[in-house]
Amino acid sequence: DGSYLMMNSEIVTSIQEGYKLTIVLINNHGYSSIGGLSESVGSAGFGTRYRYRNPDTGQLDGEKLPVDFAANARSMGAAVFEVGDLPELVAALAQAKKQDHTTVISVETDPEVRVPGYESWWDVPVAEISGMAAVQEAFAAYDKGTDKERHFL
Repeated sequence: DGSYLMMNSEIVTSIQEGYKLTIVLINNHGYSSIGGLSESVGSAGFGTRYRYRNPDTGQLDGEKLPVDFAANARSMGAAVFEVGDLPELVAALAQAKKQDHTTVISVETDPEVRVPGYESWWDVPVAEISGMAAVQEAFAAYDKGTDKERHFL
């Protein structure tokens, strides 16, 4: 859904040009993948969830923002299917094939459930100076990881 907000205008272009797309929108109420990545390097994943600012804490930990991606996609001319489980997703994909124009399949997901690791190392720089113990630990692991990098020409 984070990527959707950055590129949803492409739906209008596809309708305008008669170019059919099937878009599967994974709605995890924010930038969950980026949040997980930042958490993996010692950060708290700030600004990666669609939440109101809480007046008591001053943080973005209030109620969920009422972003309606399905209504947004419909307003741009797309056919929309909202699904909550695998059988519904399979049925929606079959229906999308029958459409003659762009279709958005909105899949509600849990932002806390993520895919497992890939047993590989990704060069994601970590703050070298921080007062947070988790960031300091992540930097030490990052520093060791860069020693093992192989550079190709």
